[in-house]
This record gives sequence, C-alpha cells and structure tokens, in this order.
Amino acid sequence: MSSEDIEMGRPNKYQVGPGFGFFLLGLIYLIFWLMPFALGAFAEDPRWAHNWAYAIIIITIGASFHHKSITSRIISLIQSFMMPLTASGLVNTLLMAILTVIIFSIWAVVVFIERRSGRLFFEERISKRTWQWVIMHSMIFSWILVAHMGLLFFFVRLPFEAQLDHIGTWLGQNLAFLTYLPPERRELVTYVFDINLIILAILFGYEQFKMGYNIKNRPWPRISFWYIWVTVATGFIFLGWIL
Repeated sequence: MSSEDIEMGRPNKYQVGPGFGFFLLGLIYLIFWLMPFALGAFAEDPRWAHNWAYAIIIITIGASFHHKSITSRIISLIQSFMMPLTASGLVNTLLMAILTVIIFSIWAVVVFIERRSGRLFFEERISKRTWQWVIMHSMIFSWILVAHMGLLFFFVRLPFEAQLDHIGTWLGQNLAFLTYLPPERRELVTYVFDINLIILAILFGYEQFKMGYNIKNRPWPRISFWYIWVTVATGFIFLGWIL
C-alpha cells in the first residue's frame, strides 16, 4: 500500500477486522430471511420484515468500515439510526426495510464515485484532525446504535410484551410496538442474537480504543471478527433446536 493510500485513508483490502465480519454477518442474515421458509413467515405476518432492515443496516456498517471517507461513514451513521428506530416498532418495518435499501444504494453510489475519481468528497475542506475524528467516532456511534437493537429488546420490548401477551387476544398481539413488530418473547434465537450484538459492540469499542485513529492502517485485532462467527454458529444451533 502506497503512502498516498494511507494519506487518503484507503484501507488495506486484505485486512480482516470487524468490518469484514460484520458485513458477512449481515449478508448471512439477509440470505436467511430471503429463503423460501422465511418468505413464508413474512407472507403470514409482514411484521417479520424488520429482519430485512436489520440485515441491510449491518451490511452497510460493515462495508463502510473499509472505506474511510467522511461521506461513507456519515451515510453509514445515518443508516445505523434506522436500527433503534426499526427495533422500537414506531414505523412500519417493511417501509423501514425499503428505506435502508435506499440509504445503502446512496452509500454504494457515493463510494463508487469516490473510488472511480480517486478523490474523497470534502477532503480538501476539512482539516486532517477533524477528518480523522469524524471517521473514527461515526463508526463508534454506529456500533452503539446497533447494540440498541438488543437493549431495546431486553429493557423495553420484553417487559411490555409480557403485559400485552397476558391479554391473550388478537388485540393484545397488535397493540403498541406489536403493531409493527411480531411478538418475540418466546424466540430463543432473538435472545441469543441480541445478547451477541451487545457483546460485539463492546468488543468493537475495545478494539477501537486500542487502535485509535489507526492512520497507518495497522492490522486490526481479530477478537470481534471471530466472535461474529460465534454469533452465527449459536444462532443456527438455537434455530435448528427450535425447528
């Protein structure tokens, strides 16, 4: 990698780190929810569309890790805000899935233009110190917002979902956030996945603290990368047990 690449913040494409692992996690997540049996679940209850939104958000954040530019990271940060918004059940999750696809498409176009032209947007208008700060902290905030998926589930959805479930009628299954989200209080896979996302966010934070701005693009620690595969494996194990 040339000194120019380092100066422009172009990452080593062979570097294995949380971005690559997160991208693969989102891709596996998306493929699973595009399988025939998963589409059947969506046909029965369109509220399961929230999983498409989650997968696309994770893919965007993972991919943005490998393109260090202000626009790439800011668009990724905007995308990450869709995570707690989707998990809260405030908005139709199918609409949220469509919105995340649009945001990802914008990100892909911007990255294509920057790589094709060999120049990064706003590079000459922002000081290097500010540039580095925004690039690093936008990613940190993205990890935190992803962890909100699990935090919302355990500290908001579970307590209220139990109360709504006691109603025991169709009405109880379609009140409050359950208008746009399916009941998941008895879904063990959801527990496992959300717990692992919180752990991953903590690992990402630790690794980012250890690496700092990483201007010279040193190899990233692989703790979070390997833990992502623990997340995938445990998810499939519990899913197989339930099925």
